[in-house]
Amino acid sequence: MILTVTLNPSIDSIYFTDTFVLGEMNRCNNPIKAIGGKGINAGRTAAILGGDVTTTGVLAGINGKFIQAELEQEPFKSAFFPISGESRNAVTVMDQEKNQTEIVELGPEITDTTAKKIIDTVIDFSFKQKEAPVIALCGSANTKNEHLYQDYLQQLQDQLGPTVKILTDISGKQLQNVVNGTIKPYFIKPNIHEFAELVNRPLTSKQDVIEQLNHPLLVGIPFILVSCGGEGAVAKYHERIFDVGIPAIDIINPTGSGDATVGGVAFAIDQGLSIEETLRYGMACGMSNALEQAVGYVSVEIVDTLKHNIVIHEIEQMFHV
Repeated sequence: MILTVTLNPSIDSIYFTDTFVLGEMNRCNNPIKAIGGKGINAGRTAAILGGDVTTTGVLAGINGKFIQAELEQEPFKSAFFPISGESRNAVTVMDQEKNQTEIVELGPEITDTTAKKIIDTVIDFSFKQKEAPVIALCGSANTKNEHLYQDYLQQLQDQLGPTVKILTDISGKQLQNVVNGTIKPYFIKPNIHEFAELVNRPLTSKQDVIEQLNHPLLVGIPFILVSCGGEGAVAKYHERIFDVGIPAIDIINPTGSGDATVGGVAFAIDQGLSIEETLRYGMACGMSNALEQAVGYVSVEIVDTLKHNIVIHEIEQMFHV
């Protein structure tokens, strides 16, 4: 069982155009529209793979009603509840040169009252399961509480026990506060730029990343996956470090690929697969999403094909900060 949490769902509009020029009229075809938000996208990926997935979070306003109606068509179960405000729009423009431009609204505010209702919903849902689900806390939150996800980790471990597997796909202050906290998530997935910000070092290569994987901030996080764009990723699983190489693909739309990676990882963890197979699922799902026009979608057939073209090399030598 997998439970994903999305505090900021969105209506995603993806425009494909030959050219995009700032300050000028840009004409393009009608957009591809879908509902999104990191937890929704990750949940969709895991469900397409065959996982038993429930998604939860908050919805607001007219956009929220539209998202709720669309959720009924998804391959997962959903348990969202309404709050005041308006769920956000997210616009992506992909031009012929593969430049990606995004305009993302702030979304409805997550007040202290709403934050409590969300975590109570997650805990109540988890108690009703035969065993604790894999829980994925995903995405941004329009909140004044920069320690929101850190607070959630504390409450989840207090209520569900230290063995619960909590995956986080967050960034910025929320991620910094999580890794600085005493309660660590089971999994984090920064990209190389977010990882550089986290360890406060300039990082430009996989080797740079590898040398920082024993940074004191990361102690206690069992599974770290740092995505490195077309170079693949670097992962640390307990005391093992892996260089993950991926095949070159003709990208159509990379939006949501990180979310799909998390969905693939969540599915593999829930299935009890090896770390090598987990990495293959995660990376193959990210690439499969990039081959789609829509966001947060994968093809099971393409994922299976891509998995066989992912090269995983375990690195023997451990580096120290």
